[in-house]
Amino acid sequence: MIRLVMVLHGHQPVGNFDQVFKMAYRKCYRPVLELLDAHPGIKTGIHFSGPLFEWIENNEPESMDMLLSMVQRNQIELLSGGFYEPLLAAIPARDARGQVFLMNNFINERFGVKPEGFWLTERVWDSAIPSILKDTGLSYTVVDDTHFYYAGLKHENIYGTYITEKGGDTLKMMATPMIMRYLIPFRLVEDVISHLKAQEDMGREIAVYGDDMEKFGLWPGTHEWVLEKGWLETFFASIESNTEWLRTELPRDFVSSTPPVGRIYLPQASYEEMTEWALPAEKSHTLQKIIQSLKNDGRWEEWRPFVRGGIWDNFLVKYEESNRMHKKMSFLSELAGDNEEARGYIWRSQCNCAYWHGVFGGLYLGHLRRAIHENLIKAQASILSRSGKKIVMFKEDINRDGHDEIIIWDDQTGIGISPNKGGGIFELCHLPCAINLSDVLTRRHEAYHYELDKVKPGDSPKKDKEGIASIHDISQSGEDLVKLLVYDKYDRISLLDHFLGEDASLRDYAINDYPEDGNFVQGEYTIEQESVTQDYVMIRLSRKGYVGPGRLQINKSINVKNGSGITIDYFFENKSSENLSTRYGCEFNLNLFSDLDPDRYFFFKESGAVRNVSETGQEDNLTIFELINKADRMAVTFEFSRPLSLWFYPLMTVSKSEEGFEYTYQGSSLLFHFPMNLIPSVTDHLQIKITMKHLLSQ
Repeated sequence: MIRLVMVLHGHQPVGNFDQVFKMAYRKCYRPVLELLDAHPGIKTGIHFSGPLFEWIENNEPESMDMLLSMVQRNQIELLSGGFYEPLLAAIPARDARGQVFLMNNFINERFGVKPEGFWLTERVWDSAIPSILKDTGLSYTVVDDTHFYYAGLKHENIYGTYITEKGGDTLKMMATPMIMRYLIPFRLVEDVISHLKAQEDMGREIAVYGDDMEKFGLWPGTHEWVLEKGWLETFFASIESNTEWLRTELPRDFVSSTPPVGRIYLPQASYEEMTEWALPAEKSHTLQKIIQSLKNDGRWEEWRPFVRGGIWDNFLVKYEESNRMHKKMSFLSELAGDNEEARGYIWRSQCNCAYWHGVFGGLYLGHLRRAIHENLIKAQASILSRSGKKIVMFKEDINRDGHDEIIIWDDQTGIGISPNKGGGIFELCHLPCAINLSDVLTRRHEAYHYELDKVKPGDSPKKDKEGIASIHDISQSGEDLVKLLVYDKYDRISLLDHFLGEDASLRDYAINDYPEDGNFVQGEYTIEQESVTQDYVMIRLSRKGYVGPGRLQINKSINVKNGSGITIDYFFENKSSENLSTRYGCEFNLNLFSDLDPDRYFFFKESGAVRNVSETGQEDNLTIFELINKADRMAVTFEFSRPLSLWFYPLMTVSKSEEGFEYTYQGSSLLFHFPMNLIPSVTDHLQIKITMKHLLSQ
């Protein structure tokens, strides 16, 4: 007799569209629950994330009743975890424990049971987890077989329960073999049953399957295959017809009735694909080639324990945008103290999806990043309000990069400044609308870009034998997308200082193929002065650098007055003995969150011109420029002390998701520029005033 232990995991991230929740519920979650209800002999663990639980409870409460009925008849075991689906080891321990207790209490109050196991988000393991979960009542979790192989186990030894500890705090774990994740539900039911029978014939007592419920209706092609054509119904019926050698068992029952096989200590790990995605693009591509070569040579199983990629934390290096969200979240968590309102927003901001990218992962999905920032800004506003101050400034290494950042908050504005990164603004928030205008994604090289020119129109997804293709095998035409690839040379923040050569053009500037005559864009600025009063903060930055053969000093003062916006004063001084003739440009990168919505546009007051966010273009002789976002009821106004020109274009990325390749708007790049002619020891001045306002009516 072999016992099949299953855990089905369902999740929709904080900030996902309501129509996505509805579609996912209709196409997947509801029919899977109904099939389980119709097959009471099939036992399984289920983990729903907090955002999904909240949506079901508020919109489809009958499914909560159905779940309760199956829990009460001991058919379903509900697993806990961090309520808003955080990576437990990637957030402050106090928040990890708080989120787990929130989920424990939710399950206990709605279903009358205390969970014993938990779902390990993205199977991201860290040795600190047993200590983090001390006294939460949780005693086991499910990981991948990959984790066990990295710890030195052979394939034949991964079947069963193992126990680990940290500082004396223990936790049990089971491994779900990768082959089960690739068989279910992509191969024929008889193939799955044959595999299980072969395991039983070898004398194995357990087979574990822990994976995403979305495979049963949301992954491409799975709704038709799994539900309409009856794969899942057939699978359940096949289990019920083979009870003489196969039965399903709740995870807690197996864990409590079966002694651990032994003790184990796992390295930091996740599922195999995640470790590939966490590497830099070039290394990730190389690792994929190594793995494929080993498979082709029939040596993969021998070498698998020793071939691995990076750890999840590498995403915080690979993507600076992820690191900024993560470090602001940690910073706010430290400040929140006993502020329960702020803490609630912080917990929502810890939903993992927008912090990383692979075939899964939502860093490239602007609406998921926006939801993280929205909750961070609401927490920030709550903390500021509780402090009783009108304006505050922090000067410390927020981003944990070895350099101090400067953070300024008032009740309208949040601004983050990186003196060591061009003296740039990496965060520009409007608190009343809870919008981070600097939520822009830099255009980067990704491992799958290597394959774009190899994918031809009409290529069919790969599949092995009969069944359907997995997400990892799905491709689509990449010929046209290759032509759209553009990579940035630096992080797309704002208030960056350019000096353009004579041959620079808008087209070349937009594709990062232009002559840069200065060394200011990524140069380090020195903090020369800082002033803080009850309603005013002023920061003065300075840098001496070169423009062509000449020397130039830039002083820029960033002034924030409570409720009055941001004023930036530039002073340019020629430090050479010769005249300096160039074109200066100040770069801003801001997000209007859609390139297709006609209610989001650029407005040029002098000419009355309206330009679409999707356009690449130029406007001259402007002193006032506006970004209008009627959809979010806000506007941003730039006022300049002298006439200048503007180059503008959308920042578009080529990314890959479970649906295939996507071409996505990630923000708008704006370069305000003018000719500059300086004689030695003479200073030129430019003032920029930025005002953000809430549009009370559309």
